[in-house]
Amino acid sequence: MIMPSSNYWNVAHGLTPGEMEQDAEGKQIMQVLGKNMAWIMKVIRYAEKEFPPPETVAKTTTNFIR
Repeated sequence: MIMPSSNYWNVAHGLTPGEMEQDAEGKQIMQVLGKNMAWIMKVIRYAEKEFPPPETVAKTTTNFIR
């Protein structure tokens, strides 16, 4: 699984409605994350023409209680 990254932890802080708007660092992190996510989606869409995604397999589950 591909996971887009940002430039720090993907969080923004605020306690009351509208307070997050004051978190400049958090807003920038979300902007970078959004741009990186959009780029990855474009790359995947382009690459799927040449490299189809792998087939899904049935999940094997294990009960660790013995």
